[in-house]
Amino acid sequence: MDLCGFHMNLLQLYTKTIPLDPSIDLKSIAALCNGYVGADLEALCREATMIAIKRYSNAEDASNFSLTMKDWKNARSVVGPSITRGVTVEIPKVTWEDIGGLKELKKKLQQAVEWPIKHSAAFSRLGISPVRGILLHGPPGCSKTTLAKAAAHAAQASFFSLSGAELYSMYVGEGEALLRKTFHRARLAAPSIIFFDEADVVAAKRGDSSSNSATVGERLLSTLLTEIDGLEEAKGILVLAATNRPYAIDAALMRPGRFDQVLYVPPPDLEARYEILCVHTRKMKTGHDVDLRRLAEDTELFTGAELEGLCKEAGIVALREDISAAIVFDRHFQIAKSSLKPALTKAEIDSYSSFMKTSSRALPSHSEPGLKGDKGKRNRSDSLSLVKIWVVSCLLVAAAAAEYIYRVWGNQSVHDIAT
Repeated sequence: MDLCGFHMNLLQLYTKTIPLDPSIDLKSIAALCNGYVGADLEALCREATMIAIKRYSNAEDASNFSLTMKDWKNARSVVGPSITRGVTVEIPKVTWEDIGGLKELKKKLQQAVEWPIKHSAAFSRLGISPVRGILLHGPPGCSKTTLAKAAAHAAQASFFSLSGAELYSMYVGEGEALLRKTFHRARLAAPSIIFFDEADVVAAKRGDSSSNSATVGERLLSTLLTEIDGLEEAKGILVLAATNRPYAIDAALMRPGRFDQVLYVPPPDLEARYEILCVHTRKMKTGHDVDLRRLAEDTELFTGAELEGLCKEAGIVALREDISAAIVFDRHFQIAKSSLKPALTKAEIDSYSSFMKTSSRALPSHSEPGLKGDKGKRNRSDSLSLVKIWVVSCLLVAAAAAEYIYRVWGNQSVHDIAT
């Protein structure tokens, strides 16, 4: 009996005295209970019953009391697997429809994230190994993190999120321990997704610096490589990472078996900008003179985050004009647009898009986008390191010479006194 069947048997045991709606499918509920143990399933049934009782207490007719799928869904949002408590973060219920544009990228993520979980039998039938890791890279504000959340929500997988700030600790070894603990819990809660935000901090290139932070980064990277390689024996675990500095990722991660897919998240094009504006004005009552298509044409080089900020600022402008305003007109959007400028340039976009066009995933000769002069800084840092080594060597030679002279002259002085 597989784990899903075991969960279904437990659910049948705990609900044998509870009236269930005919539409209830305990097998589908059991398939969603990733990482739940017996006590968790018992608590889930109890919470679903309490939700149903509360719902029927407000109804006029309570004679047809039964648990519905909605009760189970609400209960799952309250009762999660105990092994993930303290690590799993509550993510917004982001869907693919909440992200404008990026249709091809969404399709690739659905195939890489959802298919191995929802159609695992098909993968086994064809002898296909699922993707182990995906790196999303692109300019800041282009929905990389939002895409990861939408993928996790669509796949109904346990979601573990880590950032560089959480892993860098003042205590030696604490970050590595957290990394190992997260992978351990992800194995227990499989199918699951481990998401690394700002992956360039956790997986930075080795040997670029001699500072203490670089030493910590190398230890974290070694632990990360070990844990990712250990996923070959595990099933249903995906490592998803996002970065706006792909050139800073260590080359050891940029190979199949670790990051099998490296997907570029581009700035929105005209159609994507229009869809993003539609998404962020869904709950906003706009005037008849607002033309979102024209506004999309006027916001070239704007990222998704900047377009969201534009819509919010337009609403603020309307409130400044009249605190009781209920409609946002075109003039409000134009005032908001005049105060905002895109942070990206075409040269930076070309630099990001050229990352996947290089023959290898090594750092190209030009500097990273957004980090001009880093190559010169590294060269100066290397020169300073060589100077430090030369000075220390000279001091050591001088100390050895002084000691030799002291011994020779000291022995000679003692010999003269004795004679």
